[in-house]
Amino acid sequence: MKPQIALVLLIFCIADVQDGLGPFFGVFLKEHGFLEGEIGIISTFASLCALIFGVPLGILIDKTRYKRLLVGICISIICLATFGLLLYQHFIFAMFGQFAIAMSGALLAPAFASITLGIVGIEKYNQQTSKNEAFRHGGQLFGAILCFIFALYYGITSVFIITILMGMCAFIFLNLIKESSINHTVARGEVVGTQKVPLRKIFSNPNILILAFSVFCFHLSNAYMLPLLSQRAHSMGVDSSGAYAAATVIIAQSTMIFVCITCGKLIKKHKTFKIYFLLMALCLFELVIRGGIAASFSSIPGMVVVQILDGIGAGLIGILVPVLCAFILQGSGHFNAGFAFVMTCWGIGAALSGSLGGIIAQKLGYFYAYGALALAAFIGLVVWILCFNRLNRSIKPY
Repeated sequence: MKPQIALVLLIFCIADVQDGLGPFFGVFLKEHGFLEGEIGIISTFASLCALIFGVPLGILIDKTRYKRLLVGICISIICLATFGLLLYQHFIFAMFGQFAIAMSGALLAPAFASITLGIVGIEKYNQQTSKNEAFRHGGQLFGAILCFIFALYYGITSVFIITILMGMCAFIFLNLIKESSINHTVARGEVVGTQKVPLRKIFSNPNILILAFSVFCFHLSNAYMLPLLSQRAHSMGVDSSGAYAAATVIIAQSTMIFVCITCGKLIKKHKTFKIYFLLMALCLFELVIRGGIAASFSSIPGMVVVQILDGIGAGLIGILVPVLCAFILQGSGHFNAGFAFVMTCWGIGAALSGSLGGIIAQKLGYFYAYGALALAAFIGLVVWILCFNRLNRSIKPY
């Protein structure tokens, strides 16, 4: 089997495993007597640790030749922590289990980006990343449907079994990627015969900072928009059976798969920076529109449109961020460190989004909460547009 095929199948399987129990985590703990505050502390602790160690883990991926081994260890940790929680529902165990899962997830993002670059090279990296993202969203959709059906009939314990089985399948495809198929020099963005850039200059690279700020604004706007929509649906009596929650996942993930395939075709046809610039601008612009629709329409058709727009933005940015990082940092030898830095800004934006949207929704109502989230995306869009000339001069797509 070609390593590219094994890679996308690995990503398909790991998509439902990477976050452990995901949205079922809080539900499971509630069923076993955990308070909302305890669940919040566990989630916050895990998220903060992932943010703090994100960049060091990216640096580790740049330096190591044992990328496959690290991915295997991460999959094992996630499966063991998930199974352990099923056996021991204790606060300390749950906290350190989520810490282990969060740290593994923080390492897997740069690891997969690095392995992809090391297998296909910079010339085919954009195309392979598009395929990776399509399979990742396909895996999330497949996992969500499985979990919803089995949890409905057999209870939440079935989610643990599905997660562990998908992790075991991921091991099979990981072993089909031969070590010899990964060029570790290429995987860290190094070009033979050129001098490596000092690591400190990666974090002060103007293009990386512009991209990081745009991604921060995107997720400051994006991360809490769907949870806020679900909360409003629940308050309207729409989400009484859980069917609405399942429908939101299916609509959004299906849209993301289509967007990833379409994006791959566009960047293959138009090999200039302008197409990447326009697609990133579209990510931010659709968030402004999405916030306006969510604020103005509370009907089911309005919610469906919001879900579709969510799929467009999330589908595009999942491809654009690693690809633009690879183009900007080509020749530096620190691709994964820079990518991890941008992903840390991604995580900070997502973490702050809940506070921004939740507090404003509580104090002023949903209309103003959606307006504030849309404003964050608008600020990112303005900065991205103003920086076009600089980015266009210095970024060379492959």
